[in-house]
Amino acid sequence: MSEKIKKATRHTNQNEGLIFEKSSPGKRAFELPPLDVPAVDPAKTLGDAYRRGGVDGFPEVSEIEVIRHFTRLSTWNFAIDLGMYPLGSCTMKYNPRVNEFVARLDGIATEHPYQPQDLSQGCLKVLQLLEKCLLEITGMDAITLQPAAGAQGELTGLLLIRAHHEKNGNPRKKVLIPDSAHGTNPATAVIAGYDVENIKSNADGQVDLEHLREQVTEDVAALMLTNPSTLGIFEQQVPQIAEILHAKGALLYMDGANMNALTGVTRPGDLGVDVMHLNLHKTFSTPHGGGGPGAGPVAMKKVLEPYLPTTRVCWEFWRAGAGAGVHFGVRAGGAAGDGRRGGERKLHPQGA
Repeated sequence: MSEKIKKATRHTNQNEGLIFEKSSPGKRAFELPPLDVPAVDPAKTLGDAYRRGGVDGFPEVSEIEVIRHFTRLSTWNFAIDLGMYPLGSCTMKYNPRVNEFVARLDGIATEHPYQPQDLSQGCLKVLQLLEKCLLEITGMDAITLQPAAGAQGELTGLLLIRAHHEKNGNPRKKVLIPDSAHGTNPATAVIAGYDVENIKSNADGQVDLEHLREQVTEDVAALMLTNPSTLGIFEQQVPQIAEILHAKGALLYMDGANMNALTGVTRPGDLGVDVMHLNLHKTFSTPHGGGGPGAGPVAMKKVLEPYLPTTRVCWEFWRAGAGAGVHFGVRAGGAAGDGRRGGERKLHPQGA
């Protein structure tokens, strides 16, 4: 083909105006069906304090103008259908459309935070199952699903570490961070009240163990490790790093932003990691439209479980006559195993 084909224009209109610019008095974008119930005077029923004739400044446009305006704007949205989200080493992973569908199911999308627990059994069961799966994947002992983003998860993890050291009589002063770590780690350490000290990488992009041994003192609270690192390299010496830290009473935090590379291959808890956060909107493809709300659960070893944020998902087994089942709920308190309770109460059977 000798002639070059010109690139097609992506949008129907690159310069869509404001909807207020289309407004003209008297236009209306809806038409209500005939009233099929007895007519009521709103002013008499509601009173003047709860009634007004219109909304000041609201655009007056036709139905077709509304449809065309917002459809044109929707073609400007960047989505997984158009390309990848360039966010560095923790690049947004592929979030399948089926997850968007699941997130919009009535039993999930219409749940309310203050809904009674008896009406939230399905969602509580999902949360409890999620906790169990994440603990198995990470090799950890306890978890909290409360952090709403990776950065919140980082801060939660460091506050758990601080609480642990304070309980032992010395909150310590420093957090060590390799030069290959995730960029948010130093900021998180400072917000948690620690001084930051850099750990250099060796020629292979690994943490320099000799340098680490020199820097780990009784003042060091933890080391924040990203694995694989921001260089895209798997840190091969995690057990040795953990051993050096633990010998001085310090803990090992792992940034789970790049957990995709480890999931199903190895478990951070088996390598000596004490606490880590996960990005469910990355590794586990939770819907994350427009850079919106993420999820940053924090998993930890038993040594940090007493300091978990409240409240936690729990469940209790019931037995009544020939029947039995499980009831899910939440309770305050950070410690005490997996949150199970026993009882003979008849509550909601599992699966109801």
